[in-house]
Amino acid sequence: MEYSLVVAPSLETLAAEVAVFFPKGWKLKGGILEHNQGFAQQLVRKPSDSIRYRKQAPMMKPPKQRTKWIE
Repeated sequence: MEYSLVVAPSLETLAAEVAVFFPKGWKLKGGILEHNQGFAQQLVRKPSDSIRYRKQAPMMKPPKQRTKWIE
């Protein structure tokens, strides 16, 4: 298991920083902790999740459709 701890001065910035980890296979563990320097959130990920994320193909753009103009 991999663990990550995200610390931010406010709840809004904490939410923005944690949101970056979700597409990479991270999940929330526990609740939000309040401390002297702001707020913290712990994230957890299995090593197999990180491998699965790397193997995914990047989002492909749909091919442009060719249109035939009739004159």
